[in-house]
Amino acid sequence: MAIILVAAIALAAYTVYGAIWRLYLSPIAHIPGPRIAAVTLWYEFYYDVILGGQYTFKIIKLHKKYGPILRISPWEVHIGDPDYYHTLYCSSASGQKRDKNPWFTKSFGLNLSTSGTPEHDLHKLRRGAIGVFFSMTSVRKLEGLIRDRALALLKRFDEFKESGEVLMASWAFSAFTNDIVMSYSFGRSDNRIEAPDFDPSYRDASFFGSTMENPLKHAPWINQLFLAIPDSIARLLHPAMTEFIRQKRLKDCPQNTQKQIESIIAGINDSDKSISHATIFHQILHSKLPPHEKTLPRLTDEAQVMMMAGTLTVAWTLEVIMYWLCRQPDTLKALKTELKTVMPEINTVVPLTTLETLPYLNAVIKEGLRLTYGVSCRLMRSCPDAEMKYTDPETGKEWIIPAGVPVGLSSVQIHHDKSIFPDSKHFYPERWLKAAAEGKNLDKYLISFTAGARICLGRDLAYAELYINLSNVWRRWGSTGYRDESDVGVFELYETTLRDVEIEADHFLPIQQPGTKGIRVRCYT
Repeated sequence: MAIILVAAIALAAYTVYGAIWRLYLSPIAHIPGPRIAAVTLWYEFYYDVILGGQYTFKIIKLHKKYGPILRISPWEVHIGDPDYYHTLYCSSASGQKRDKNPWFTKSFGLNLSTSGTPEHDLHKLRRGAIGVFFSMTSVRKLEGLIRDRALALLKRFDEFKESGEVLMASWAFSAFTNDIVMSYSFGRSDNRIEAPDFDPSYRDASFFGSTMENPLKHAPWINQLFLAIPDSIARLLHPAMTEFIRQKRLKDCPQNTQKQIESIIAGINDSDKSISHATIFHQILHSKLPPHEKTLPRLTDEAQVMMMAGTLTVAWTLEVIMYWLCRQPDTLKALKTELKTVMPEINTVVPLTTLETLPYLNAVIKEGLRLTYGVSCRLMRSCPDAEMKYTDPETGKEWIIPAGVPVGLSSVQIHHDKSIFPDSKHFYPERWLKAAAEGKNLDKYLISFTAGARICLGRDLAYAELYINLSNVWRRWGSTGYRDESDVGVFELYETTLRDVEIEADHFLPIQQPGTKGIRVRCYT
């Protein structure tokens, strides 16, 4: 009994001391914010896990009370000033290092990937090995592959027109992006576009795995638990999480990324010798990277991140754009009118370099990216070897952020900043054209791909997919609100509302209304 009493007193003393240290002695004790957030992570846990992805929106409200710099946890700072974004997310040319927060990167259990690498220098090494595959020069060599998959998707749309079935655009566009990223990575794909239901298994597993980020930040050991326990038990605990783990490692899953890498290492998959474009993992295994950077576990993690990001993000942008083009006939008319200037016939093949010059198509893409955010969570960065400074533009007060302290900004907050994007929830491509005509640079506030040394590797590939897909789909198809005489058919939204595209929760990815079935349409002649 005496031992228990002593232990209880020691625990109470430790808790009290910890609270005092965090409130008054911490290196960021001078940063304003709610005291409960400074004392415990339970504050964030409540909003993100109990309430389900609401901390991003709570942070936006807290900025209105406390100002542009805010302490949101015992060790993390958040800044609500859009003009600080490119200071925090700076390029390598700046000479400043930026680390990721391990507390965040470990949540997905993909610690060996480039994206999951916290340290600046190691990240630079790993990124250098794969960055060449995502340069504009390399992406242009994939134009034939992207166009082939876009035309295959159009063929499926015709089939849905004939059958009268409801088209799950969420599955269709994910099949398009997954076929491309798989082919580029491994030299082969599962041809999900040709599958009767677009085979959404990979899309669903990736989506639900990604959206587990909030609880996994607080309990990363869950990843190891699901890897260790029998599949049958894991399915009872969380079927979606089980599928996410299966697609990465488990041998009985025919499409898992580990098996893909193993087949390349063993020489079983030699498809790189028979296709016109390079394949990422064949090339990496023959690169000058040190052997410890080409191990099966590391490349499996790398491939998993590449497949997830390459499947989900562009597909969601295409979905949201489809919704708004169906909802806004004038927007669709303006886009189709511009497309006809370079595609006089619906089958005209237009080079990617030409599509990139179309002002209204670019504006539609930017507006789609703005309303899909890339990822909706804050992406934390820290300067490992020097303090950072932030100056409040209204008061002129300078705030010192010590070295190693993670700082974040949110794309959701910036993309809905009314001083930059008035009527921010509305899909309005013209805002980009007007800004350009007035000499304003709105582009610096479009941060769907982040910025700086850790900018999304797949940005140029994503744009290429968007240019080619949108131009081919919307030159041929109209909506029940507007169609051209040369259109092969029209889309009509089916049981799809604004709540199916607007963010209502942040689970790393933006989440819409509970129970949403995504963007669905009927295809008519």
